[in-house]
Amino acid sequence: MEPPPLRDPAALADELVEEILLRSPPDDPARLVHAALVCKRWCRLLTGPAFRRRFRPAPMLGFLCNDAPRSGAGAGEDEACSARFVRTAASCPPVAPRRGWHALDARAGRVLLHRAAAAPAQAIRLAVWDPLARRHLDLPAPALPRRPRSWNAALLCDDGDGPFRVVVVGTDAEGAFACVYSSPSAPDPAAWTDPAYAPQHAADHVDAARAAVDGGALYFVCQRRTNLLKYNLGTGAMSVVRLPPASHNQRIALTTAAEHGGLGFVRMDGYRLGLWSMVGRPDGGGAVEWTRDRVIDLRTLLPVIDLLGYAHGHGIVLVGTVDGFFYVDQKSGRTTKVGDGPGFYNVVPYMSFCTPALGTVSTDEGSSANE
Repeated sequence: MEPPPLRDPAALADELVEEILLRSPPDDPARLVHAALVCKRWCRLLTGPAFRRRFRPAPMLGFLCNDAPRSGAGAGEDEACSARFVRTAASCPPVAPRRGWHALDARAGRVLLHRAAAAPAQAIRLAVWDPLARRHLDLPAPALPRRPRSWNAALLCDDGDGPFRVVVVGTDAEGAFACVYSSPSAPDPAAWTDPAYAPQHAADHVDAARAAVDGGALYFVCQRRTNLLKYNLGTGAMSVVRLPPASHNQRIALTTAAEHGGLGFVRMDGYRLGLWSMVGRPDGGGAVEWTRDRVIDLRTLLPVIDLLGYAHGHGIVLVGTVDGFFYVDQKSGRTTKVGDGPGFYNVVPYMSFCTPALGTVSTDEGSSANE
């Protein structure tokens, strides 16, 4: 008896196709590209907002490496640093570096950039960049009454082609402050809020490490690594969360659990990578407990000289060595080289959807302007 003929994949119902493709591993974006080549209908499903909202986490296409500043007589103001895109997925097209810019954060296909040489000194020059669609939007500088002693910023955006927010948190002579930029959404124009202050939280500067989102709040690392500065996204209130002694004056990267939420951090202890998690939720007074969940042995790598970051949603820790930078899978402990070095001082993971084989780029970019 002859086997029954195979059914044409293009004839499957949209709902069934979507359920099948949702099971594609996020660390293999090439599978989505191959599926998009089946027919135009499948391509529309893969690049549509409904599929992007359900497919989590978005595929990781690469990293933004902030190269160290150039030195010498030939180095100009715009070459103080460079945000260089390193692809980790063959389906992602090459992306030119953003010279003179420093990548602070990336979410839903967008990157938050900071201009390295800002003038006047108190101005914070930011931009939101779509690397795949090659669109760049300069943001107006927030109106701050004083020069900040320290600051950092995070990008927040929805999964569709909608608005975004940028939260700037910092310290000055009066204490800790926060202000928020909201992109245009009819009928409201784009604008920064006036800075809100929390004078009691001025004891430590805000570090440049990437912030983490968990439980409706943003968490920023303070420079001494004794505290986190928490910004409540709903109320705008700021509070301090105490870190355990193991993190004090150590290089750490904040982590989040993909399945059920929960804040944590990673730190290097010699050749060992320690993973810590917070027990319970901060109650506003900073009294929380921390526990070390596990340790990953990295002695097979060349000496680790820096902890570079964390890919939220993918459970990947980024570390730097004298031979380049590697990512470490939090669950398996497997290490993979993804870039050369040294010379970089911070790495921001980039997640988005891309189907270049059909000339279609799909990101969650909203308001932007052409380069």
